Amino acid sequence: FNQHRRRVMTLLQQKKLRKTLTKIIRNKKKLKLYLLNLHWLRIKKQKERRRKKTLIKLYKMRRIHMIKSMLRSA
Repeated sequence: FNQHRRRVMTLLQQKKLRKTLTKIIRNKKKLKLYLLNLHWLRIKKQKERRRKKTLIKLYKMRRIHMIKSMLRSA
């Protein structure tokens, strides 16, 4: 048995392995960020919908008030 030959992988193999591992880790991070962003995007869209509804209600209230005041003065 040769005791000096402890390296299981060659340097090239190690390099390739390291490269693939970093790719995998990077992809996981990207996926995680993407999912987080999706969550925040959903919340943002929901807020926009609520805001739009509220603005429409306010607009209708103002219009009704204006029409009533016009009818009173006529």
